[in-house]
Order: sequence, then C-alpha cells, then structure tokens
Amino acid sequence: MIASQTGQPPLATLNWATQVYCLLLRGYPSAFRAEYGTQMAQLFRDCYGAEMKRGGRQRLALFWFRTLIDFIRTVPQEHLDNLGKENSRMKNSARDAVALFGCLGIIAVAFFLLRYGLKHETSAILMFGNVLDALVVTGLLGNLIVFLLVKTTRLDPVRVALWTFLILNGLPAIVLALVGSRIDPQFRTTATLVGYAASFLFWFGLHWVWSQTKGRVQPAS
Repeated sequence: MIASQTGQPPLATLNWATQVYCLLLRGYPSAFRAEYGTQMAQLFRDCYGAEMKRGGRQRLALFWFRTLIDFIRTVPQEHLDNLGKENSRMKNSARDAVALFGCLGIIAVAFFLLRYGLKHETSAILMFGNVLDALVVTGLLGNLIVFLLVKTTRLDPVRVALWTFLILNGLPAIVLALVGSRIDPQFRTTATLVGYAASFLFWFGLHWVWSQTKGRVQPAS
C-alpha cells in the first residue's frame, strides 16, 4: 500500500520525491528560487503527501505529469523575464543555455528515478521504467543532434526536432519489436513500444513548447 496503516504517507518516499522536485527547482533563475523556492518545495511536499494518502499509482503518476508540465511551461518564461533588460544577442545565448541545461536536468531526473526504482524495487517507478529508459537514451543523443543542426544550419528547429526524435525513437522501437522476443523470452514488446512513443511525444512536445516562446525574444542582429 502507498499510505501506511496510520494514514500517514511513508516518510522515506515523501523525502525522495521532495528531493527530486528540489532538483527541478534548480532550473529556475537564482533570484526566483531565493524568493519562492522554499514555499514551492513545501507546497509540493504537502500536495504530494496528500496524493499519497488518497492512494493509487495513477494519481501519483498524474501528479508528476502535471508537475513536469508546469516546470516545462514556467521555467522558460521565468528565465526570459529575468533576461528582459539584456540585449537580444545575450538573450538568444541565454535561451540556448537554458534549453541545454533544462534538457540535461530532465534527463538527470529521469535517470535518477530509474536507478532509484531499480535499486529499491519501487513499483510506482518501475511501471514507467521503459518510458524513463527511452527518455534518457533518446534525450541525450536527440537533443545533441537537434542543438548541432539548429546551430549549424537554417533548418526549422521544430521540424528538426520532429524528425530527429521520430527516427531515434521509431527505429529502436521497430527493431526491438521484431527481435526482442527472440533475444529475451520475457521481453515486453508492448511496454517497449509505449516507452518509445511516450519518449517521442515528450521530447518533441518539449521542443514545440520551447519554440512558442521564441517570439518573445527579438532575434539578434
């Protein structure tokens, strides 16, 4: 059971969830963290604890999903607001840095969750093991390819992200679906396909959301 018999959520689980969220908070500007970081961490801890008391893996998964979406939506805006008084060239360079470190942060969190779930056999995390694994592998290679192509060509960034992550997620999914069961009799084809599909939707969606903020920064001359 997720909640203890006393009605209180397991302290260890609550603590590691809060630690993961604090890692996400590092994506915000330092001035924003100094003003709101403590309150945001406490609010997350209270809300997460309430969800654990209600019980259900789906509720926790949905809570994490909403948290990540809010992170993706607000972090770029906070950094852009923080850079509002700087010239456009510095803003564009800062955007690249924010995007790069943001992606690395998400990959690090996904990797941490996967390792934690495997080490402690946490079922609520292991049920998303294929998704986390695909996020880490395709995220590292895919974001590197997108970054290099966008910087060295005039290709549309959204289309670059679309085709890069479609190929990086589609090819392994097809190959594993064809040969996975031959290599490992316990290979789960459906779970693997779902993992790569979720990875594609997440990374492409992230790049699409990021592209929507581009118009708020004037291009460097």
